Amino acid sequence: MKKIFIGGLAMFLLQQSFAQDALDALRYSYLTPTGSARTQAIGGANISLGGDISSAFLNPAGLAQFKTNEFVLSPGFFMNSAKLNYNDSAFKGKRSVLNTGANGLILSFGSRFKSSNVRNTTVAFAVNQMANFNSNFSYRGRNNFSSFSEKWLEELVYSNEQNFDNALNNYPNGASLALQGYLIDTLQNFTGYRTNADITKMPLDQSFTYQTRGGMQEAAFSMAWNNKEKLLYGITIGVPFLNYTRRTTVTEADGSGNTDNDFQSFTFTETFSTKGSGLNAKLGVLFKPVEYFRLGLTFHSPTVLTLTDRTDATVVSNIENYSRRINNDNSKPSSYTYSTKEFTNGNDYSYQYQLITPWRLGASASYVFREIKDVTKQKAFITADVELVNYKASSYRSNEADPASGDKAYFESVNQSIDDLYKMAVNAKIGGELKFKVFMVRAGFNYQGSPYAKDVLPEGAKGHRLTPSLGVGYRDKGFFVDLAYAHTIGKDIHVPYLLLDSRYPLARNNFNNGQIVGTVGFKF
Repeated sequence: MKKIFIGGLAMFLLQQSFAQDALDALRYSYLTPTGSARTQAIGGANISLGGDISSAFLNPAGLAQFKTNEFVLSPGFFMNSAKLNYNDSAFKGKRSVLNTGANGLILSFGSRFKSSNVRNTTVAFAVNQMANFNSNFSYRGRNNFSSFSEKWLEELVYSNEQNFDNALNNYPNGASLALQGYLIDTLQNFTGYRTNADITKMPLDQSFTYQTRGGMQEAAFSMAWNNKEKLLYGITIGVPFLNYTRRTTVTEADGSGNTDNDFQSFTFTETFSTKGSGLNAKLGVLFKPVEYFRLGLTFHSPTVLTLTDRTDATVVSNIENYSRRINNDNSKPSSYTYSTKEFTNGNDYSYQYQLITPWRLGASASYVFREIKDVTKQKAFITADVELVNYKASSYRSNEADPASGDKAYFESVNQSIDDLYKMAVNAKIGGELKFKVFMVRAGFNYQGSPYAKDVLPEGAKGHRLTPSLGVGYRDKGFFVDLAYAHTIGKDIHVPYLLLDSRYPLARNNFNNGQIVGTVGFKF
């Protein structure tokens, strides 16, 4: 693991009261929107093609292709499969859920004035699923170099916590739970902190289990104008809604077999959720120099999300005879259980903040074979998009007005880690369609480049996604139905905990996500 990865990600360990980090910023920025079945079938390439409800989320200028009204529904099904490699062992996880694509209403109005250059104006109200966070996965193995409990030591050390009462009570999501349960403790004369899960005395058998749920939907209001069938332009105002929940279970046990070395096991469980909404804008133009050739350009502004995190954690520790010995009291238990709600008057720990996601810039070209006004006589098309996404531009900011609260300094450190970890990524999409009167067949390919900066990932690890897709369609007499299947193959990493000296485990994640999307539409 490169040092830039260590230093950047571990910055969020400095203070317990914050849970926001560079990995969360990527989760809400590295998106694979669904869209309609037609758009999914052609690899998501629809910046210059237009004529689809997905244009509201890709290039709103494409909506100006519409000459009639349209109502669209796009139900779907999402299948997630992960294969994690950890300590030379392979572990699998699966999760399948109902999904949605682009749904909404398109209204097109012809110009009332013959002298106007604007041939028609289109208005669209649409909702699209931008991300699906559903997954189940777990892995386990023996660790000879670090303990999960050391993250709580660093929580206190790098907060410079020298008041024992504060350490016992002011870190309700981790360190205080471990300290109250004697899993971690102070050194003699309060000269520092130690963990009873001491890796110098024993190997540790670790197990990590995760369940993630939720997704991100975006509601859009779009307007587009058609200027003499040559220049089309449009704007979308987007309002994303985010709902993410993660349930984590970490178990660590003494692998030495020694029953009197101050540690037998602990189990850490956490329910973490993020909810919120935001605002963004999408601008686009589409140029048709000749009837059969189209060029498109679009810009997506950063999304400003206002988010609230809620956390409820529990630590169950078994420290054998440790508390009996240091208290000189044989009546003391060997096992302790403490939870966040014991420190927060029965409530989850919550915090509100803002996240600004990256801007995007896309360009595209399309060629339509036998492009004429009667679309039923068109034979085929091919289209390709290139997109730039500046993941380095993600940033956090606090809702806390008091600069002395420490929020500002903390988020500045996390934003610096984002700048160190991520880069400008290039995405490429290509797709096409063959038309046989009322039936169509489609295919596409989508490549999402790695968001990670050079030399951030460990040797051999990747961070990209490849998505081939296929689809069919039927259109006749104001009714259409489309079906698409898109299969994403990707590689990434999963880090269960971070320590500043880099003694932490890492699992390599090879995942496969399948999406089936069907679209039914009616023209009127």
